[in-house]
Amino acid sequence: MATIKEIYKKADPTGEMLKVDSATLRGVGGAFLAVPVDEGKVFSREQFTEEHKMFSQTAIEFGENRILPNCEALNILNKDLSLEIFKEMGELGFLGIDVPEEFDGLALDKTTACIVVEALSAGKNTSILVTFSAHTGIAALPIIWYGNNAQKKKYLPKMSSGEWMASFCLTEAGAGSDALSGKTTAELNEAGTHYLLNGSKIFVTNGGWSDVFVTFAKTGVNQYTAFIIEKDFPGFTVGAEEKKLGIKGSSTVTLFFENCEVPIENVLGKPGQGAAVAFNVLYVGRYKLGVVTTGGAKYAIETAYEYAIEREQFNRPVTEFGMIQKKFVNMVVDCWEADCLNYMTTGSIDIALEGLDKSSTDYFDKIQSAIEDHGIEASLCKVVGSEALQRTVDEGLQIYGGAGFIEEYPFAALYRDERINRIYEGTNEVNRLIIGGTTLKKAINEEVPIRNMMLQRKIQWNPELNLPEKCVIIDEARVTEFCRSLFYAVLDDLILVNGQDLKSEQWVLEPLADMVIGLSIMDTAVKRFLQMEPGTKHTSETLEVLQVLIAQRSDELKSKAVYIWNYILDDNSAKEKKSVMEQYWAKLEYSFNVIKGKMKIMEKVSQYGKYYLDREEI
Repeated sequence: MATIKEIYKKADPTGEMLKVDSATLRGVGGAFLAVPVDEGKVFSREQFTEEHKMFSQTAIEFGENRILPNCEALNILNKDLSLEIFKEMGELGFLGIDVPEEFDGLALDKTTACIVVEALSAGKNTSILVTFSAHTGIAALPIIWYGNNAQKKKYLPKMSSGEWMASFCLTEAGAGSDALSGKTTAELNEAGTHYLLNGSKIFVTNGGWSDVFVTFAKTGVNQYTAFIIEKDFPGFTVGAEEKKLGIKGSSTVTLFFENCEVPIENVLGKPGQGAAVAFNVLYVGRYKLGVVTTGGAKYAIETAYEYAIEREQFNRPVTEFGMIQKKFVNMVVDCWEADCLNYMTTGSIDIALEGLDKSSTDYFDKIQSAIEDHGIEASLCKVVGSEALQRTVDEGLQIYGGAGFIEEYPFAALYRDERINRIYEGTNEVNRLIIGGTTLKKAINEEVPIRNMMLQRKIQWNPELNLPEKCVIIDEARVTEFCRSLFYAVLDDLILVNGQDLKSEQWVLEPLADMVIGLSIMDTAVKRFLQMEPGTKHTSETLEVLQVLIAQRSDELKSKAVYIWNYILDDNSAKEKKSVMEQYWAKLEYSFNVIKGKMKIMEKVSQYGKYYLDREEI
C-alpha cells in the first residue's frame, strides 16, 4: 500500500503544487504560521531608524526626569499632577502620534507609537501609562478611524494637545467579555435632533477626568451604535472613583446616562456600526498593552537586581544563589520573547500600510482592515507581554523576600498594578480563544496557506533548510521547523475530529493557542537572529537567550501536542501519534544543556545589572 509521501510525490513530482510563495505573505497577519524560518523576515528593534531612536530617547528622558521623580505621588489618585504631566505629553507630541497631521497630530507609523509607550516605562509608574494609553489608543482611534471631518476637527486637536482627555466606555454590569450584550439604549427623540441614551458603563478608565467619551448603545434590535459624548451633555453623570486593587493613580469610574441628550451629529460612524468601532480599536489596544507590559517587566528586572545585589543571606548576596539566578534568567528570556513579538507585529502592520494613499476616502478603512488581519498577533502580544510581566513581578517580589510585602518597597505596588493586565483589553482567556479561533479561520478560509504547508509536512516533517550547515543556529532552526510540523499535525487532527466546531471546544482550543504562542515565539526569534549582524557582542549575547528559549519552548509544544492527542484520540491512536513525533524528534539529534545555557545568561545579568538586550550594537 502506497504511503502518503509516495502518493503526493507521484501527483506533484516537482513540489510546485504545494509551494508557498513567502514573498506574497509580507505584511499579512498570521504569516508566521506558514513561512519557514529560512524564507521569512521580521522587523525588530535592531532595525529601528534614527527617527525611532530619537523618539525613544525623548520618551525615556521624559519618563526618567518627569515621571520617575513623581512616582509615589502618581501611585495615588492625584488629578492635578496627572493632568499636568498629561498636558506635557501633549506638548511633546506623544498624544498625537496616531492623529492625522491636518488635525495637529504627527501621523507616525505604528512602530513609533509603540516605541514611545514602551520608553515611557522608564518612569516606572503604571498609573500614568494607563491614563496615557487609554487616551491615545482605544479612546482616540475610534474618532480617527470612524469620525467625519467635522468630528475630527472638533475633537482631535484638543485631544492631541492634552487640553482634552478622552475615555472609551464599553463595559457594562453583566457585559464584560460578552460586550455586545450591554443594555444601554439610544432612542431618537421626536424632533429627530438628539438620541436619548439610558443606561450605564462601568470600569471607565480616565472617566473622572475626561472631557470626551466614546460610548456605545443599542439603537435597535441587534443594532449597536457608537456615540461621542461630552462631559456637559444633559443627563450625563460621572460616578465616584472606584477603590481599586491596583493602578490607584488612574481614574476609573461608572458613567450614568439618564435621557442623556446626544446630538445626531455625534453619532460616530454609521448607525449600527458600533460593534466594528468597538472591536477594531481593541486590536491596537492589545498589541500596545503587550509593549507596555514588556517595558514594565524590563524595568522590574533592574529594580529587583538593585535590591538583590545588596541583600545578603548566609554572608553573601542572594544573587549568588542558583535558584535566585534562575529567576533573573527566566525574566530576561520572557522579556526578549515578548519584545520579539511586539515589534514583529508592528513591523508587519507597517508593511501592510506602506504606500496607502492618505488622501483616499477609504484610507482608514484599509488601516482597520490591516490591523484586524493581525488579530492573532495582537492577542499574542497581549498574552505574552502581560504574562511575562506577571512572572517577572511575582519573582521580583519573591527575591525581595519579606520586604517585597511591605508597601514602602516598590514591588508591593507593582504586584497590585500588574494584575489588571490579564483582564482588560480582553481577558487572556478571551485572547487565547481569538488566537486559536482565528488560526482555525485562516486555515479553513485559506487566508494563509496553512493547508498547503500541512500537506508539505506530511511528506517531509523535518524539511531541508536553505541555511549554511555552519549557521550558528542551524539546530535551533531545525527544531523550530519540527515544531511547525508538529503544530500542523495537531491542528489537522483537531479539524478532522471537530471540524468548525473546534472554535467552541475550549478544552483543546486553549492548549492549541498555547502551541501557536510557542511557535510564534520560536519562529520570530530565529528569524530575528538570522537578520542580526554577525560577530557583534550584542548578537553573541542574544544567541544565549535564543538557545534557551528554543529548548524550553520546543519541550512545551511537544507536551501540549500529547495533551491534545490524549484527549481527542483513543489510547492506541494517541500512542501512535506520540511515537511518530518522537521518531522525527530523534532524527534531529538535538541536545542542549539548559542549565549551562542559563548560567551564561546570568553572567550577563550580573555584568549589566538589568535587562541588557535593548542596547545598541557593540
